[in-house]
Amino acid sequence: MSMFQEAPALQERPNTHHQILIRQPAPDDGIAVHNLIRKSAFLDDNSLYCYLVLCTHFSETSVIATLGDDLAGVVTAYIPPQQPDTLFVWQVAVDTAAQGRGLASSMLNHILERDTMRRINYVETTVTADNHASRAMFMSLARRYKAQVAESVMFDRDKHFLNLHDSEHKLRIGPLTR
Repeated sequence: MSMFQEAPALQERPNTHHQILIRQPAPDDGIAVHNLIRKSAFLDDNSLYCYLVLCTHFSETSVIATLGDDLAGVVTAYIPPQQPDTLFVWQVAVDTAAQGRGLASSMLNHILERDTMRRINYVETTVTADNHASRAMFMSLARRYKAQVAESVMFDRDKHFLNLHDSEHKLRIGPLTR
């Protein structure tokens, strides 16, 4: 589920004079991605294996950002098999050490600017109604790409989450204008 949230700061704050580097994840990044997601009180934590698979099988549609030797951010995404023109953004996390730099937007742009993503005309994600930070980031993406936003409930609190999680609203952004 895509929920943009600032993760708590790294235990030892990295040197903020380092430049943030954005790149495709590699299998060795899985542990750091898992740890960053786990530190966020607002993202659903999945198994380490899940993040290892994302950093391996979905590296072309995902991205990580590093600040020195530390993981500063991650976007996990994939192309749904039945929608080859759509990028589904699953999770977005930015460590507090990298706040205020527009990193989440830069990471999304990095993915969408890849040659392999030229066929992508839509971005989809899910957000809860109260996730204002995530909604603002995706609305900004829609403005940058001069795209419309359609919203509908994808996973209902009662029907899909047994009243244990707020409903997830699907945002469909597109078509993208590059």
